[in-house]
Amino acid sequence: MTQAVASQIRYDTAPAWDRNPAAVVFYTDPVAVPPNAHGVAIVDTIQNEPQGVLGYHTEDPGGNYWGIVAAKPSLDNGGSVLTGDWSVSSILSHEVQEMFGDPNVNLWGASGRYMYSLELCDPVEAPTYPITGVSVSNFITPAWFDPLAVKTAKFDHLGLLRAPFSLLHGGYMVYSSEGRERQKFGDRYPDWRINMKQGALARTQRRRAQVSALDNSGQ
Repeated sequence: MTQAVASQIRYDTAPAWDRNPAAVVFYTDPVAVPPNAHGVAIVDTIQNEPQGVLGYHTEDPGGNYWGIVAAKPSLDNGGSVLTGDWSVSSILSHEVQEMFGDPNVNLWGASGRYMYSLELCDPVEAPTYPITGVSVSNFITPAWFDPLAVKTAKFDHLGLLRAPFSLLHGGYMVYSSEGRERQKFGDRYPDWRINMKQGALARTQRRRAQVSALDNSGQ
């Protein structure tokens, strides 16, 4: 899984976003992880979060960036380890890419009276695509945030979207309108996953706090 995600970041995600690729390295011993690394742990389940939570990334009060991926909810709901939508490998890919794109979880794109959170994988997280036989998450490109993008622009890596700020059937988005945080789900987004967006540590909660802070500041 790590090798596939490392290849994805180097050859797909980083070039699409015109950034230097991040190193993606597997460690068996957490103690060996460099202190300045952005760690992503793979666990069975995530404590104190709603049933079905698959993963998230965040910044703690100390300024440390970290993420976590839960394997059991996906496997319990028909997912596999290495292949297919909602596989453990695709969830890992999702979290690594979004940490690469917005480690602080605080970037937004604006279009008129709407603001859209910069989450690289959420709008297109299914279907996935394979790298050396391992499924990884699709991701959006900078054109997704451009309301003036030409119709021939590539809005996601797989080229499935046809317009900015749009969703695939298996995706979702967090956006704000009139000072309120809102969510939109694709028509094939699994019901068992929707409640994962409401946990205390979910990115949705962080985005909601940002919208509230902007509204209170008069912006």
